[in-house]
Amino acid sequence: MMALNPLLNWRKPIDLPVGKTDPVIKSIPSTPGVYIFFREYGTKVQIFYVGKAMKLQGRIKGQLNNHGLMTAINNAKNGKRRLVWAELKTKPGQTVESSLKAAEKLMIRHYVEEGQPVHNVQGKRIPVQTLTNNLIKEVKHFVPSSVTIDL
Repeated sequence: MMALNPLLNWRKPIDLPVGKTDPVIKSIPSTPGVYIFFREYGTKVQIFYVGKAMKLQGRIKGQLNNHGLMTAINNAKNGKRRLVWAELKTKPGQTVESSLKAAEKLMIRHYVEEGQPVHNVQGKRIPVQTLTNNLIKEVKHFVPSSVTIDL
C-alpha cells in the first residue's frame, strides 16, 4: 500500500455563517477539501468537527443544518464560533477520493491525540482510548506520558 501524504492548502478562518444563505458562504470554494468547525477564545481552540467534501461549499451549507453539530457548538461554554477549510492538492497518481479520506482521517487522529472533543459521528463525541505510562527518568526522553487514539 502506497502512502498518500495528502497536501492541504488552508485558508483564513471565518466566523461561522448563521445559515446556508449567509453571504460568506459564497467565499467558500466548490472544490475538494477538508473543513473544521471550532470555537476560538484567545489562543485556545476547541475542535468540534473535521469533515471532507468533494465540493466544500455545498457540504458546509449542509452541515449548517446538522442539528447535532450545531447544538454541540452552541452549547460550548465560550469562544467565537468559527469555520476554516483547506483545498486539497492531489499529486500525480492520487485520486481525490482516497486523498480526501486520508486527509480527514489524519486530521481527526491529530485532534483526538491532542485531547480535543471531536464530534464527528452524528454530533456525538468520538470515543477514544488512552494509554497512560508511569515513567521513570531513563525512558522519559522516548516514551510518551500518554497516548490517545480514536476507536
